[in-house]
Amino acid sequence: MTTHDAQPAAPYAALFDSCLREAADGGGSLMEMMVGKLRLSLQQQFRSAGAQEREALAESLRLLARHEARLCAGYPQALQAAFAEEVAGQKVKPMAAALSFDELELMDETQVQESVEVARALQVALLASDNQLTDLNALICAAQGLRTVQAHRNPVRPELYVRTLRNQLAQTDVPPLVWLSWMQHMGATLGQELGAVYASLGKSLRAHGVTQAAYSVTQTPDLSRPASASRDAAGLTLAQLRRLLAGELDTGADQNSFAARFAREFESSGRQPLPPAFAHTVPAAFEALQEMKQVDQVMQRLAQRASDSAPTAPAPAQAMMPVREQLRQQARGLGQALGLEVVALMVENITRDTRLLAPVQQAVRDLEPALLRLALIDPRFFSHKQHPARRLIEQMTHRSLAYRAADAAGFEAFMQPLRQAVDALSSVSIDSAEPFEFALQSLEAVWDRQEEHEREQRKMATQVLAQAEQRNELARGVAREMRERPEAALAPAPVMTFLCGPWAQVVAQARLADPHGAVDPAGCLSVAKNLLWSTQPGFAKKEIARLTGMIAPLLGQLREGLARIDYPAADADLFFNQLMALHQQALKPAPGAAAPTDAKALAREKLEAMFRDADQEPLWLAPSEAKQSGFIEATDSLLSRPRVEPAQPAPGPADASHDPAPAAVAAAATPAPGVSLGAWVELQVHGRWTRMQLTWASPRGNLFMFTGVKGSTHSMTRHSLDQLLQDGTLRVFSDQAVVDSALDAVAQTAMRNSVDVTS
Repeated sequence: MTTHDAQPAAPYAALFDSCLREAADGGGSLMEMMVGKLRLSLQQQFRSAGAQEREALAESLRLLARHEARLCAGYPQALQAAFAEEVAGQKVKPMAAALSFDELELMDETQVQESVEVARALQVALLASDNQLTDLNALICAAQGLRTVQAHRNPVRPELYVRTLRNQLAQTDVPPLVWLSWMQHMGATLGQELGAVYASLGKSLRAHGVTQAAYSVTQTPDLSRPASASRDAAGLTLAQLRRLLAGELDTGADQNSFAARFAREFESSGRQPLPPAFAHTVPAAFEALQEMKQVDQVMQRLAQRASDSAPTAPAPAQAMMPVREQLRQQARGLGQALGLEVVALMVENITRDTRLLAPVQQAVRDLEPALLRLALIDPRFFSHKQHPARRLIEQMTHRSLAYRAADAAGFEAFMQPLRQAVDALSSVSIDSAEPFEFALQSLEAVWDRQEEHEREQRKMATQVLAQAEQRNELARGVAREMRERPEAALAPAPVMTFLCGPWAQVVAQARLADPHGAVDPAGCLSVAKNLLWSTQPGFAKKEIARLTGMIAPLLGQLREGLARIDYPAADADLFFNQLMALHQQALKPAPGAAAPTDAKALAREKLEAMFRDADQEPLWLAPSEAKQSGFIEATDSLLSRPRVEPAQPAPGPADASHDPAPAAVAAAATPAPGVSLGAWVELQVHGRWTRMQLTWASPRGNLFMFTGVKGSTHSMTRHSLDQLLQDGTLRVFSDQAVVDSALDAVAQTAMRNSVDVTS
């Protein structure tokens, strides 16, 4: 969340602002230092470079001289704006974790290089200023009134400096490849200088009496993301991964191409590689040779992966090692080699994802040989969201999230056909995507039959909710019409709250049910007009007879209308008792009598609380609608309090208990600003945690429906959803697909390898 839960403590508010101004003002000196060292580096390279390279370096120096003054003047202002955005709570996209697998396919080489250079600059800055930053985080959080350190609340952290530097350079007319080369040098200088900046800011804060906030220890992991792999795919770079996803390496998979044949012949001849001087005479052959060298490196890494994991691998994984080795040897071309590497990383990330139960992790592990065989003929299957193999993995993992434990009701019925499909794929020849398509269709047919009844229940519930929201929207308009009537100004408060509340629902329901679109199809507005007249103060004697004859029919019409929306009789009686008192007063007014008070005061307070102004009233559902959709409110007794159990070590899959939820799961379900459609959540009902999925949200965003195993549903309003998230009785368990998380982790691995910065 980006909104702040604390403001700078009163004694330190001015000091906090002064600290930010000092940091921003120092941006000019920082930029001068970065430009100066960059110029010196370019000049040194110029003296030792060849003629062609000298021309490029001279142009780079010319551009640097032209933009130096603007950069030095603009950097402090840009930093000040960035700090102000951060303090104001505006969302800033984190750079280090911004790149996703799907985004990579859409990027060109320059964009990939930019991502790498920005990430490298950030990592250099973090490594160079780590000690001083740790100290400053504790001080600046304390200056904001925070008791514990929250590093993301430090507005002057390295990320903002690097992001601002990137933005300043990108806003010039300097070609991207030139200013990206500048960032390599400027990022290193920035990292060295930030340590001194942070030390100075920390000294200033201490001098004014600020003491460090405490660092808290997080005991549980975030289970909404896969655990980091124990090993990176050394050498798999972002540029290679982008080329694979863009299809630029597909030709390498052709074993009969000239490049592949030349590489095999050259390797078998035992000759040494061609010197670079001859590269321009046989470009295709030389490129093939260089590519095959990369293939060898990838194959070596895959072999090392198997060797490293052998001591701890379960027996089935050890049995599959000969199959993996055979498939690696069959790889021809960098495309196939990288495809195998990505599949291996993807499977490893999925099987380490703590959201998945152990049997599901094992099923994915057993599927790996078939996926590797597929990668040999279709190295990019994982990048196509509609590819049968990817959809199969997505379905088996995503559907499994409905179950909190391996012994949960329905889990074995879910797993049995899945095991059969995986066994079949492991034994058939994989020469196309057809086996995966057949397996997916077969599984979906079985799962659909199992869920047929639940699907019908969900359909009926969503129809009920959609109609209820539509009726509530119409009722708001009716309420506005009621308040605009001339008689409304003199009407008693209970009457107006009734007309703007339940009776507005009655009118709206009548309009929805009328096929002709009449304004008052059931005469409900006429009933409202009579009700307003019957409760006006100061009746003349000649009007008493009319009122007397009107009361009985009016009450009947009111009850009939409320019955059409299944309005609770007890709530209706509360209003009718109040209405009776108003009518009695009109029929037999005592001299100088005023509106009923005292005895009726409590009833009136309850009534007004129940029928608040329709513009602010949460959506109202009839009891039958609430029952059919499992409607709950944040104040319902079925939601237990207090909200979360204390932190405990997370049990393994075999130990996972139904209740209470493991502390690790609690950490995964940190309250969030909202819940995306398809996300899995955990809802505490009657003291027990239930796994549910957000399967429907109304078009207006006012109603939400969550579905669990066996078709159980719970619906709620936006207000209730926000309240439950805040209280912790509803928490997000998984808001991203398992496969998407695994592939994003592959992209992050490639990013780390591309950055390749060590302390």
